[in-house]
Amino acid sequence: MKKNILLLLVGSTVLSLLSGCGGDSEDDVTDEFSATVTVSASSASVAESAGTANFIVSLSTQNTSGSSITIPFSLSGTATENGDFEVSETSAVIASDATSATIQISITDDTEDEQDETIIITLGSLPSSITAGSSTDATITITDNDESGGTDTDITVSFGSATGSSIGIDNWTDTGADSYIVLINSENSFEDFTSNSSDLASSTYIGYGQQVVYNGSSPSSLSVSLLEYSSEYFFKVVPVADGVFDNSQEASSQTTDVCITSSTTEGQVCFEISSDSRTIISNQLANHTVGTFPNGVPTAIEVTRELDLTPTYTNQAIYVYDETGPPTPSNENFWQFGMATNGVEFHPMGLKPWENPDSGEENWEWQAKVTEEGETGLDAYGAHVTTQGNYHYHGDIVGLADDEDGSRHSLIYGFAADGFPIYYKYGYSDPDDPTSTIVELESSYQLKSGARTGTGIAGEDYPDGNHDGTYIQDFEYVQGLGDLDECNGRTGVTPEYPDGTYYYVITAGFPVTPNCFFGTPADDWKIGQ
Repeated sequence: MKKNILLLLVGSTVLSLLSGCGGDSEDDVTDEFSATVTVSASSASVAESAGTANFIVSLSTQNTSGSSITIPFSLSGTATENGDFEVSETSAVIASDATSATIQISITDDTEDEQDETIIITLGSLPSSITAGSSTDATITITDNDESGGTDTDITVSFGSATGSSIGIDNWTDTGADSYIVLINSENSFEDFTSNSSDLASSTYIGYGQQVVYNGSSPSSLSVSLLEYSSEYFFKVVPVADGVFDNSQEASSQTTDVCITSSTTEGQVCFEISSDSRTIISNQLANHTVGTFPNGVPTAIEVTRELDLTPTYTNQAIYVYDETGPPTPSNENFWQFGMATNGVEFHPMGLKPWENPDSGEENWEWQAKVTEEGETGLDAYGAHVTTQGNYHYHGDIVGLADDEDGSRHSLIYGFAADGFPIYYKYGYSDPDDPTSTIVELESSYQLKSGARTGTGIAGEDYPDGNHDGTYIQDFEYVQGLGDLDECNGRTGVTPEYPDGTYYYVITAGFPVTPNCFFGTPADDWKIGQ
């Protein structure tokens, strides 16, 4: 009997083992199941106010594996998780006998006016029995429902006249926005505008890069002076409402005519830009009324001047006159300081030396200060003419800058011979902060005290008397006395150079027009050239 029982147990074991070799366990079913997986969006786009949106992860066949299948995913796009939307899952779980799983996205309905934004889902690493199907990513676009005036309206720009040196804009579409920013660029490439500083706009375009030419509350006419002629220019209007900038508008373009400077009665100036230089061509006639002069009348004299487009600050002052040179106005080291954007030159030096009253000998180390109306016949624009009829500025350009009242940063008024820009006397109290207060910039020169070293009589080389401001040499530079350096300049941001530049300033006090350079002037700016 014992023997038979043993045999039966053994047989039972054998039967059980045989049954296991041919049976269907749950693990074997999972290994044998296979399918492809895809992901899709319930809708290509949904309104921000919709509340939810869904992605669907689908198998190509029913899940007969006997257990759930987990498909991981990641989210990307321009919408921000936990800001623009929320989602609780990090993977899609497809239950046994199911064919898909839904991933629900909760959309935040905010009050911010913004561009339409996207949510992109991408499937991650797949289980060994699952392969990727035709689509492993999908996108849902959230359409914004907060308007700022102008968002849904195409803005049309109406252009006026276009010459070689300016473009007029008659108006643009009023979308009901709080205000408008008008941008210009020499190419159809604009970065989104995000700053709303009221002092950023300048109606003079330096010729390259993005710049603000209007910042105001209503569509209006404006004229943009161009420091590069005969080219196509692009304009973009950015409506602003509740502090939100609508950068979605398309750019409009206008092409200028060829610039000419051949008139003998009308002021004309043309600017040309190459890869490394700016060329100014001018007939040197003013675009404003001029005074009456005893030695001549303003005459059209065409000149071409070249300057560095990207000048380098050297920290080595070069004076517009060389006190050690021979006593002659054609000295090779006598320089014109620069040229205004209207084509009229700046001359800080009056070319009027001290003359010995007995011998008639001229001393060019002592030159008369020529900065105020009436001195050597200066008119209300601080200018006079040479005997050849060359009209040029010496003094405070109050007539030329009659729109400057200290309520904003000065606009650009020209370029120095070394290529750096020239501004009028109003600037930011903090040169690097366009939101700082506007102040009148002061030079760092003062009148010397005491008497001059000369006697002013025969045999002497210098004028006598006290330092009274008659001569340039009656003044001295005192570092830190004012806002500006030895050459009446400083480094900072300006409306035309929002990223900053070194620039010169025409001040009310001496030297008024700067009398030295901190860059390298081009040779064709030398007097007598």
